[in-house]
Amino acid sequence: MTDNEVVRLGRIFAPGCGVILFQTGTNRIAHNHIADLYYTGISIGWNWGYEETPCRANLIEYNLVERVGQGRLSDMGGFYTLGPQAGTVIRNNVFRSVDSYRYGGWAMYSDEGSTGIVVENNVAHGCKDAGFHQHYGRDNVIRNNLLAWNRNHSVMRTREEPHRSFWFTNNVVVANSGTFLGSSWKGTTNQFLSNRNVWFDPRLGADTSAYQFAGKDWSAWRARGQDVDSLIADPLLVDPERPELGLRRESPAYGLGFRPIDLTDLGPRPKRRRR
Repeated sequence: MTDNEVVRLGRIFAPGCGVILFQTGTNRIAHNHIADLYYTGISIGWNWGYEETPCRANLIEYNLVERVGQGRLSDMGGFYTLGPQAGTVIRNNVFRSVDSYRYGGWAMYSDEGSTGIVVENNVAHGCKDAGFHQHYGRDNVIRNNLLAWNRNHSVMRTREEPHRSFWFTNNVVVANSGTFLGSSWKGTTNQFLSNRNVWFDPRLGADTSAYQFAGKDWSAWRARGQDVDSLIADPLLVDPERPELGLRRESPAYGLGFRPIDLTDLGPRPKRRRR
């Protein structure tokens, strides 16, 4: 499914999704504009827990997903995954303006049992509850994303399990409200790992002693083995009002391995550019 305008949804059935994939694999959802709806933009999977399903190796890329929820419903995301999905990749999308009625206005949301998913090179901004949230799952990779101005939290992790939930690496996180980390962050580096990220709150500036991560100051958080090679520094957004424009050339994030996010042909392409 490529190059579609999927807009103004949910007027008859409010929980309708922009795109939904049930128990299916090797699909590509790309270059779509999904907007103005009351529930999740792109929903993939649909098996609660860790039972194996046919859902695998789906590719979600270059979609613009915006104005999701609009305060009507709860528990939603710009994208939503459920259950094991080995080989699924969600990359080079923009998710913005996700607003729930009560809880659950997340840009990027991996729910129960989400496993084996790569989430990379996305921009998530202006969402109510977090840029990324994982309820519970296993061995997901969250890397090289830009999370900006998400209001209650920047990143959330809910359930603790005796295995690696996810790797959170080479991301840029900027916030001017709420907390960086929401919900539960107990456990060791064997249960989650955060590293080589740039964190910044313009209200606090470069004063590392003022930053809090899951109730711990920067030194105590790093003593747990988290963000050992990360920075607290201004990532130098090209335009703070439009985070999707990326970072300036002199951004300190590039020194940690962050790569510019390619949003060429985001959303539907002109016919001459389609293959």
